[in-house]
Amino acid sequence: MLIWPALLAAALFLYPIPYLIFGPGAAVDLNQAIVVPGRTPPPGRFYLTDVDLLPGRPAYYLVAKILPGFEIIRRRDLVPPSMSDRDLDRVLVDAMKESQTNAQIVAERAAGLHVVATSSFVIVRAVPRSPGARCFRTGDKIRRIDGRAINDQGMLAAVTTARPAGTTFTLSVVRDGQQHTVRCTTFRYKGKARFGVTGAFTTETTSLPVAVQFKLRNINGSSAGLMFALQIYRTLTGHDIAAGRDIAGTGVLAPDGGVSAIEGAREKVHAAIRAHATVFFVPRQNYADIKGTPGIDIVPVSSFSQALRALAFAQRGVSLRR
Repeated sequence: MLIWPALLAAALFLYPIPYLIFGPGAAVDLNQAIVVPGRTPPPGRFYLTDVDLLPGRPAYYLVAKILPGFEIIRRRDLVPPSMSDRDLDRVLVDAMKESQTNAQIVAERAAGLHVVATSSFVIVRAVPRSPGARCFRTGDKIRRIDGRAINDQGMLAAVTTARPAGTTFTLSVVRDGQQHTVRCTTFRYKGKARFGVTGAFTTETTSLPVAVQFKLRNINGSSAGLMFALQIYRTLTGHDIAAGRDIAGTGVLAPDGGVSAIEGAREKVHAAIRAHATVFFVPRQNYADIKGTPGIDIVPVSSFSQALRALAFAQRGVSLRR
């Protein structure tokens, strides 16, 4: 008689469904999470904001349908269909490491320090019989496309899809430690011009003047990059860019300082409000999702430098409310 309840419970918590669930997250005080040797942060607090990413299971789906503060997203909109939950966890861990590296690069350069870094798109796999399968090998590092440096995760796709299928591009590729020039032609795949490859954006640093320490547990993903950089910058320089405020935010940060979209903006801004932050930085692409949220000033930005300028205006008494 007890077997049916056990089977039902197993199905609710173990049976995979094609969704991911964003749950209410937390705000983490970066004064405690980031250590710059020999430096003390100025007054004020900067917070990263996080969400709980729950796997697609019927139990979590039902909770998200019933309770406020949850968001349901189709899994295919975020990750490739072939990626397992375990693989996704590994990707998120790597993304966190990447965000920390990018934050150090951006903040230390902004503080006037000399940083040497190179960005690449690393080939993970190619669609069988695609141009990419002929042009590239797993592990190839694409450094440039038609002379333009690869400086963020979406750049390769943005450049190729901006031209019609059948366009040939010249790419600078590092293969087995050797520099190569590769010419590759796009084809039409899923309605867009592509090479037919998937991969990961990485940044290799050969010189970081200051070794920043990160003390974080159970937080992964790339969306904390902007807030990491702001905290590192203000600690390095001693500039009171917070003007005594408690400031939260989110945003994927590229090595060139660009800020790009994130997931879970609604959940993150509510985490900021619970932490009593008065300002929330958000990527411009996500602004419409949380515009007008009461109790906090929402500031859309497209770059690290824009965030610094907004804080400079606030120091002069200019309202940040949009």
